[in-house]
Amino acid sequence: MRWSVATSGLFARLLALCLGMTMLVVIITIASFHTYRTDLSSNRNAAELASLSRAVAPIIEAELANERPRMAERALRMFAGLQYVVCADYIKNDVRRAAWPPIGCDGLGLDAAQSVQMSVPSRDGNATFINLHLNNDLLEQRVWAQTTSFVVPLLIVVLVVFLVVAVVFGRIVLAPLGLLKTAMMESTPRGPVRAKFLRDDEIGALVKVYNKLVASSRIYIRRLDQSQLALEASERRFRDLAEVSGDWFFEMDDALKMTFLSDRFYQITGLHQADVIGKARHELTSENMNALSWQWHFSDLDAHREFKRFEYQLECPNGKMIDVSVSGVPLHDDNGVFTGYRGVGNDISLIKEKERQLAETNRNFGDSVTYASSIQRRLLCSSEALSAYLGNARVVWQPKDLVGGDFYWAKTIADVQYLVFFDCTGHGVPGAFMTLIVTSVLDQIAVSAPSALPATKMLQLVHEGVCTQLGITFDMPGKDGLDCAVVRLNRDDDSLEFAGASIDLYVIDPAGGTTRYRGSRKTIGYEMHAEPLSFESTRMEAGDNCFVMTTDVLLTQISEETGRVLGTRRFEAALGDVPDNKPATLIRTMARLLKNWQGRQERRDDVSFIAFRPNDQ
Repeated sequence: MRWSVATSGLFARLLALCLGMTMLVVIITIASFHTYRTDLSSNRNAAELASLSRAVAPIIEAELANERPRMAERALRMFAGLQYVVCADYIKNDVRRAAWPPIGCDGLGLDAAQSVQMSVPSRDGNATFINLHLNNDLLEQRVWAQTTSFVVPLLIVVLVVFLVVAVVFGRIVLAPLGLLKTAMMESTPRGPVRAKFLRDDEIGALVKVYNKLVASSRIYIRRLDQSQLALEASERRFRDLAEVSGDWFFEMDDALKMTFLSDRFYQITGLHQADVIGKARHELTSENMNALSWQWHFSDLDAHREFKRFEYQLECPNGKMIDVSVSGVPLHDDNGVFTGYRGVGNDISLIKEKERQLAETNRNFGDSVTYASSIQRRLLCSSEALSAYLGNARVVWQPKDLVGGDFYWAKTIADVQYLVFFDCTGHGVPGAFMTLIVTSVLDQIAVSAPSALPATKMLQLVHEGVCTQLGITFDMPGKDGLDCAVVRLNRDDDSLEFAGASIDLYVIDPAGGTTRYRGSRKTIGYEMHAEPLSFESTRMEAGDNCFVMTTDVLLTQISEETGRVLGTRRFEAALGDVPDNKPATLIRTMARLLKNWQGRQERRDDVSFIAFRPNDQ
């Protein structure tokens, strides 16, 4: 059998264990059965003797009363029917009155330990016994015979079961283990052998795991061969690319002195070996060694750390300075002792020159934007002029960049004051150019208007003028436009007219109540229409009311805590919480609301909001 090779190992130990356990169980079973049969035989014999004694005693007593002792002896002979009874004596008042055989048990010279005394009833109430002597050997033989009849089949059954278990164990366990062992012994790193899979059980799971390891081993060896080939190719590639990875190579000793520089270094710098070999890098430059960059570089060198792209200026023989960038890795011997650095260097003079030119360009551009910002601020109404048009007025104008796309414009046309508050597409320079276009259009409207214009007409003229300036026609829409609101203030009848394009007007009465007047959900610019835009206007009494407008950044700013926009509902609630309707108080409230809501979140756009109370000079 294939699994016979394992009989001296696992199977032999299991066989010995099973045999020992089986023998222990058989011995315990035999002892228990023998004890049981002995007790059962003793109880049955006692019952037989007691029953026969009670049946014989009256007969014997009657025969003795009639003075027929021989008949009494015959009655005692009934005990001869019990093979294990050797003799019997009838004793009354400690006197033997009858015996079987006639010589009595004493005459037979039997062991007293084998006697049994059975008490029987008597008519006169005197103590009466039948003394019996038993053949215990015969009784024991009968019990052992019964035990033997039980043990033999038991041993046969146990032996059969044991053999069946051994054969089944050998086929189910040892056979696949033997196959697995054979496969493992025959396997080599480059010639792994798969084991035969027999059954889907625990041993089958082991075989599967082993076969997976075999498959993985094959893949690993194949990849190892590929890696070795790739490593060889990489080494060749490194040798090929090493010459072009930098302008030159260098090596330094443990004292950070130059010990080697490739020929390209001397070609670029014009230096000679005597100028650099044996010198430290800082000895070849006139830069300030106390500069922060050098201090960091020295700390890397002192700690024997790798450094990358350290830039400095190298002084050449002709007095010319060239910009270089060096990178290096520390070297250690087999004992881990630092031996120096090896690295590459590059001439970055051209790059540095381009960076300087770019920095100059950026500086000029920044100056231009700064100048543009000052121009844009001059176009805004001053605080005095704004108050002259609108009464007590406060405004916040904060571009996201130096210049922005939010703006406001105030003029008097035919003794009527106008405020145009608008938010152009984008921010920064593009938004600022849009504000110039819009203010130019507004100035043209103010100059050419023969009389005061309704707020809706003003919005329509702004729309047409912006489209004209941007070259927007019926057939060619544009991508630029603005949200806009027009406020027309007539001092003669103390009235205020409002018309908005995606900008709302908030009215705060002296008691702090807030009313919101929505602008039309339209925008200015973007595209021309065959029909005029249908803007809606609202006319109201100025009185002691305060009027507030804001661009959309305040309403759409993301909160740091919630990640949500502020929205008109929270903004209107904040205005309602102000105890009065003074423009200065309302402006501070809006500024504080934006700051607290924004937190550390980036501002999304330009910020502009205005509050004015016309009749508060």
